[in-house]
Amino acid sequence: MTVAELYSQVSQLGFEDALEHDERFYFAVNRALLQVNSLRPATKSLLINHHPIENMLKSSSFKPISRVKDITFEAVGAKAYYFEADGNGVVNIEKYNESNKVWDILSRKTLESKGFIPYRNFIKEENEEGFAKGRVRLRFSGEFIYSIRNVAMYEHLYSNNVEDIPSYEPFHRYDMTKYADDFIGFAETPVFVDGENLHLNQDYDIESASILLLPFDKQGAYKVIYKCRPKAIESEGNAIEDTTSIDLDEELCYALPNLVAAYIWAEDEPSLAEYYLTLYRERAAEIVATTKNTSPVIYKSCNGW
Repeated sequence: MTVAELYSQVSQLGFEDALEHDERFYFAVNRALLQVNSLRPATKSLLINHHPIENMLKSSSFKPISRVKDITFEAVGAKAYYFEADGNGVVNIEKYNESNKVWDILSRKTLESKGFIPYRNFIKEENEEGFAKGRVRLRFSGEFIYSIRNVAMYEHLYSNNVEDIPSYEPFHRYDMTKYADDFIGFAETPVFVDGENLHLNQDYDIESASILLLPFDKQGAYKVIYKCRPKAIESEGNAIEDTTSIDLDEELCYALPNLVAAYIWAEDEPSLAEYYLTLYRERAAEIVATTKNTSPVIYKSCNGW
């Protein structure tokens, strides 16, 4: 269905050949698009390449460590660090000086918080553009008890932006709205596509309706099937000649005229608007009742069944 065809049908429902305001028509159409699409949301898929950057600290864990005395973490060739700290203390970023066999302080960060907060930065020598080379370490100390967790040192990076230094957490977060600008919500459970197409029944979580959490150690490719927003109709200046195709399948398009008419005449002809809204609701109920999911689904637990 094109915009012009919809415009003609809506006009006839008001016993007119044309509507008084085209802009009002476009506003009503875009509002109706979202509502009709919700009856049977269109879906798309995207692929998440879940391969978090390796943590050079093989002994690091996600469990908090609480101390008063010094704690050190060392790696060779680390270019950046990440950790979370709770309490008052200090962390020195240091490089081993091979010539005099001592640790030189490259930078120092004061830790002050009530509750865990993240810290991240590059490991560079003062007044130098390049990264520090050789043995580097994080040395935590404090006069009072402090806690640290999720400590990581990275050799490989995504970019030269501090914000892109990844967190080191049990679950890695993927915000779907940053991968797809038409994302509305998750349509199905994630699919692990490495090896077999398996719908997950565990080893993932959903946060804030749009954020997918995948375990740090469950690396691989994941397919995300999501409900997508239909493309909004932009005014072309003359709706009766607008040949733009409406971004809905034909069955859903047939439900549009009654709903658009109900919106347009809600103020001027409330009884007529209520009549068309009733017709829309009847059609909507039929669509929902006959909608079936024909996609093949394979589930597999960690026990192999």
